[in-house]
Amino acid sequence: MGPLKGIKILDLSMVVSGPFCTMILGDLGADVIKIEPPEGDVTRNIPGAQRNGVPVGILNWNRSKRDMVLDLKQQGAAEVFLKMAEKADVVIQNVRPGVVDRLGIGYDAVSKRNPKIIYCSIAGYGFEGPYRDKPAYDPIIQGIAGMMESQKSQGRPRAVKNIIADKVTGMTAAIAILAALHEVQAGAEKGKHIEIAMIDAAAYYLMGDAAGRHTLLPHQPGLAPTMGSAEPYKTRDGYITIAPLTDKHWRNMLEAVGHPEWFEGDEPRAERVRRSARNLIEYFQTQNSDYWLERIEKADVPCGRVNDFDTVWEDPQYKVNDTFYEYEHPVAGKVRAVRPAPRISGKKPQLWRHAPGLGENTDEILADFGFNRQEIADLHARAIVK
Repeated sequence: MGPLKGIKILDLSMVVSGPFCTMILGDLGADVIKIEPPEGDVTRNIPGAQRNGVPVGILNWNRSKRDMVLDLKQQGAAEVFLKMAEKADVVIQNVRPGVVDRLGIGYDAVSKRNPKIIYCSIAGYGFEGPYRDKPAYDPIIQGIAGMMESQKSQGRPRAVKNIIADKVTGMTAAIAILAALHEVQAGAEKGKHIEIAMIDAAAYYLMGDAAGRHTLLPHQPGLAPTMGSAEPYKTRDGYITIAPLTDKHWRNMLEAVGHPEWFEGDEPRAERVRRSARNLIEYFQTQNSDYWLERIEKADVPCGRVNDFDTVWEDPQYKVNDTFYEYEHPVAGKVRAVRPAPRISGKKPQLWRHAPGLGENTDEILADFGFNRQEIADLHARAIVK
């Protein structure tokens, strides 16, 4: 099941940032208990691809978990959660700041019942300050954190076409939780309250290279962020990407494609690079991708094919890595998934829990946390659980 076998996590989070974090930990073997309100995670109700009522957002972010419904707005629900927290190792939540405290399940309340708890709180903007109570979604975080500006094209900021701020926050949370678990298991007397702002996680991820022109102070106002990756080149049958970082790369590549003169001359290096790139834009379109990749690879210049979402699944390196796999979900049917990247001691990670339905494991979970049959029946009767 993985190196985190035996770690119990109570997951109150929704959408992507928290669920992505707990999916990572669940893939590593932790027993993740996804706790949802009666209406379910927002992801269950967002229009989009689904089959038999199971949205892909649930399939892709909520595997390796069990699921229960707990209506924390009901009287007595907080006590149920606190009793569960006594036997848990980690709690994670990403509702707006202050909500868990009003519900009676914030860090102070939980740590009184379990002093060694690791409690991770994720917020869009932080836990104080002018943006604290604003709703936070990935495109808003991208804009504020500078991600859109770093993608600027044709004079306007561009969004990264991916839920990148959420996922970076989720990975940051997973790392912090593992570090805190290590400290507790090494003998720390108290647990930890981890607080993560999405805008901070996004900036931490972005600025090491994007702020290359803004690192040494004072910086000149109006400078564009450093652009870390080049755009792909169109060929006759697709696209390729190249990364000639050094003069040697440029000379070797242009020699390989038959035009070393494009990089020659007394002009500044930047102008010679621009000239070579302009010429390649037209030249690469005269032959297929395989033709160019064979020559550029022989010149020992970094390059690769640009896969689309028809070809990426069949890429020969992904085939060897066994990165993508298929399995049968009991409701959604045959689905594709991405295997966790770490191979620990040579073991290939396997799916050990499918993405659960809303409340699929409620009674089983309550029993595991010490509730007897009569107590579980009473919680159902009072509409505290479902």
